[in-house]
Amino acid sequence: MKLPFDAHQPSWLDMESVLRMPVVEQVTSLSADSVKRTYPSLVVKLSPRREGMKLKDALAIANGTAPRG
Repeated sequence: MKLPFDAHQPSWLDMESVLRMPVVEQVTSLSADSVKRTYPSLVVKLSPRREGMKLKDALAIANGTAPRG
């Protein structure tokens, strides 16, 4: 799956964009269930059945700097 931004230097607009959970799984290397359970405050509800997360939050999880809970 192609990421919706340049992997080297995302712009501020890219950082604020909301990614769907399959992309978040790729960025964080965690399953969607693990992301939702460990970082529920960072999950964005896109519709009654779809969830996502801002790119900046997904990158913070990948870096280990995101607040849990």
